[in-house]
Amino acid sequence: MFRPSLLSIRFLLLLIIFVVALPAAGVILYSGIEFRNTMLDQARQETLQLSERIATEQRNLVVAAEQLVASLAQLPEVKERDKARVEQILRELLKLNPMYANITISDRRGMMWASAVPVSQPLNLSTRRFFKSAMTSGRLSSGEYIVSRIITKPIFNLGYPLKDQDGRSVGVIGVSINIGNYQHLLQQMSLPSGFSFVILDHEGIILARGIDHARYVGKSYPAEAFHRIQQGPEIGTEIRAGLQGDRRIISYRKLRLPGEATPYMYVTAGIPIEVATRDANRALTRSMLLLSSVLLLACGCAILIGKRCIGDRIRALEDASERLAGGDAQVRVSALVVGGELGSLARTFDAMAEQLRAREDALARSEAFLNTIIQTEPECVKLLDREGRLEMMNHAGLAMIEADSLAQVQGECMYALVTPEYRDAFIELTRNVFRGAVGNLVFEATGLKGRRIWLDTHAVPFRNDHGEIVSLLGITRDITEHRKSEEERRENLLLFESLMRYSPMGIRIFDGDSGQCILLNQATAEIAGGQVEAMQEQNFRTLRSWQESGLLVVAEKVLEDGVARVRDVDLTTSFGRQVAMSYSLSRLLMKDKKHLLVVGRDVTDERRLAQEKTQMEAQILHVQKLESLGVLAGGIAHDFNNILMAIMGNAELALLRLPQESPVRTNLHNIEKSSQRAADLAQQMLAYSGKGSFVIEVLDVNAIITEMSHMLEVSISKKAEMRLELAGDLPLLEVDATQIRQVIMNLVINASEAIGDRSGVILVRTGTSTLDAAALSRLWLTDRLQEGLYVYVEVADDGCGMDRDTLDKIFDPFFTTKFTGRGLGMAAVLGIVRGHRGTIEVHSEPGQGSVFRVYLPAYQATELRPPARQQHTGVAACGSGTVLLVDDEEAIRSLGREMLESLGYSVLTAEDGSAAVEIFQQRGDEVDCVILDLTMPHMDGEQALQLLRALDPQVQVILSSGYSEQEITERFTGRGLAGFIQKPYRLADLGQKLQRVRTTTRRR
Repeated sequence: MFRPSLLSIRFLLLLIIFVVALPAAGVILYSGIEFRNTMLDQARQETLQLSERIATEQRNLVVAAEQLVASLAQLPEVKERDKARVEQILRELLKLNPMYANITISDRRGMMWASAVPVSQPLNLSTRRFFKSAMTSGRLSSGEYIVSRIITKPIFNLGYPLKDQDGRSVGVIGVSINIGNYQHLLQQMSLPSGFSFVILDHEGIILARGIDHARYVGKSYPAEAFHRIQQGPEIGTEIRAGLQGDRRIISYRKLRLPGEATPYMYVTAGIPIEVATRDANRALTRSMLLLSSVLLLACGCAILIGKRCIGDRIRALEDASERLAGGDAQVRVSALVVGGELGSLARTFDAMAEQLRAREDALARSEAFLNTIIQTEPECVKLLDREGRLEMMNHAGLAMIEADSLAQVQGECMYALVTPEYRDAFIELTRNVFRGAVGNLVFEATGLKGRRIWLDTHAVPFRNDHGEIVSLLGITRDITEHRKSEEERRENLLLFESLMRYSPMGIRIFDGDSGQCILLNQATAEIAGGQVEAMQEQNFRTLRSWQESGLLVVAEKVLEDGVARVRDVDLTTSFGRQVAMSYSLSRLLMKDKKHLLVVGRDVTDERRLAQEKTQMEAQILHVQKLESLGVLAGGIAHDFNNILMAIMGNAELALLRLPQESPVRTNLHNIEKSSQRAADLAQQMLAYSGKGSFVIEVLDVNAIITEMSHMLEVSISKKAEMRLELAGDLPLLEVDATQIRQVIMNLVINASEAIGDRSGVILVRTGTSTLDAAALSRLWLTDRLQEGLYVYVEVADDGCGMDRDTLDKIFDPFFTTKFTGRGLGMAAVLGIVRGHRGTIEVHSEPGQGSVFRVYLPAYQATELRPPARQQHTGVAACGSGTVLLVDDEEAIRSLGREMLESLGYSVLTAEDGSAAVEIFQQRGDEVDCVILDLTMPHMDGEQALQLLRALDPQVQVILSSGYSEQEITERFTGRGLAGFIQKPYRLADLGQKLQRVRTTTRRR
């Protein structure tokens, strides 16, 4: 690193001169560079002006040529193709315009029929660029560089279309510009000194050059440079190598003919950088030479002044300093060096010599004082060399190693006194200290007389006046007694930690003053459902669970009077877990400071098992009651059905025998209807006990609720508001629709009666839930249920609610809270739900309303389901999409179209299976469902179904026929049929069928 303070005075004076001259050199250099840049900018402008002048000359030449050929095109001789007269005119024009090498006229095929220069045979110009462009564009067009076959000279062509009276191009007038004349024309422009130019055609062929014209004409311009010009703007300037390899400032311009997208010519103008900056370089050189001369003169003056006024006086100070360093404290120099800053330095030197003599005396006294401190220090102070040999040790250290005097151990290696298991560590500590590190080590050593002691040493590097590490300075304490106390404390702590770690109960210790947790075991975190680190930060006085459960009050009492207390509480931990706990709280005194010891045991499982036992006993008792009711109902239903069979049979025979006009038929119909209701009632009596024979169908519970919503609304109190929250895409249920309606009706009416005369809300909600064994155990009568997906129907109200005693009896037969009730409603609900392999969940609090949730197992479809019993609601289910209706009867197709369109569907029709397959091939992406007749000519429904599924395996096809549903279902089982509808069908039947098919499609 460069340090100016190490340089001599003379060199520093020279350095100052150069530093002072540096700004002047910078200004000169900056001015020269700016002058050079100005010259470069001026050269750029001049090259741009030159390129514009050349471009202007070229434009004038093109305009003159265009005027010439435009005039020729209007001559009658040209239009009449009078070759002799036209060629005479062309030759006269060629003499008047020396820039032109030739003027030609060709027909639309490119055959030249007139030329200003005689030719031996007609030429075909159809391949020339100027000819093709002129014929295509109908305007003046440019050509390319060529060597003329007529005059054998380099030329550049322009073409002008020759048009007839209708404006059609019938030929081209070509003007060949003599490239050799370019040079003579441009030389008349008096180019500035050093400037040159290049003219290029559209392919980069050199047409003219200001320097060495003959050498470059007809050759290609450098490809890379020409590509940059093509890709650049219309006018540009750049610095690059010229054609001769010298660096130049080159400006270019692109020339275009009207209507042509590609430039037909490029003009470049350039000047060598050396020529452009010649004056600036000369001026910079003169300025730098003048500055150097002045700088050399200043350096000579600085050397002479520095020797006489500074150098000789400093040498006197150096001699005095050397004598002082040699120990001569009596040397004085202020009489030899007088005046100025050096005189002040000399007087300061004399004062420093006097202070140095006084400090030497003080140092001797300090060394004696320090030696006294070291020898009286109660801890060991020692110095060791790199090999561990003892250099110095005070009296306390000698006593530790049982040495009688320093002479006995001085120069001896101390490694031998360290026990073998710590010797390597002590050696490594010594090495690290001599590397400059500070270290500590606790180790065991053996005294000279055999006593074993534990030592704690702190070692640092000891340096000399030059900063070199010469010794290890160690301060060592005897920690033998402290070590024994630590061992005993560690054993006790290990015992306590084992107790904390392996105890199944949660143990926590809090600071009695601050309330902060200071210790806890893993069992505590597991019980609370949290992490040890998070619980370590808790304060028992701010725990919400302690405040709500009353533990905080108990804890404060324990800390106050010291009496241990036990409390059983239910609480929600800070981590959201609900547990039942049995806590033992006691006070600990540690160093006269109060601490709170809390030992907790999780009794949640014990309580749950007790509750499950009680619930199981109640369920067994309830099952026994239901079984008894089932036996009674079964006997009554059996005899009752025998009686009803006779009544219904006779009524039916009577109806067959009576004439239609008989007034008795009305009475018989009433008997038949009443008998059927009685049979249904007998069947329902068995359902109450869960043993009924249900009419099982695969249904959507949302559809059942929606269907009966009006009936529910008129059945409840006028002050109660019923709301539906039906979940979408529910799995289907395999249930008896009538029985499920009965369950929903009973629950909704009970909810209405719970609300009573005041205003309230009844909420009917549906959804799905996956129930495992733990969830099922909390519900009613789940001994036969399987884990899995269940669909639930929930009826909630904000009525009067129920207490615990009422909840335990609501499903008992003949138990009722109503004055006129029979006590069979909820027993029937539970029986029906059990018969469907379901269960019920009930939540209620007095004054908080009730929630009844019925769980039914979701239907697991594995193959085509038998069509469910049709429920004629009389309400058509509307939809959207496109339906392909296939039937050979025109009347059916017409009626079907009207029915489907009234339901909101778009309709395509086909008269047979072949037409249906053809339409599906063309518009299959639009079709959502196909209604296919079974019996048709040419191709029946069965064949059409096979072809449609071959085109799209996912196509939804509903078969329509006059055959029975059972027969069709058996015939098409496993063949991908989406459904069946029997003729004749009603509008409501058709809407429900399409809706069921589309619902199944979305679920898939």
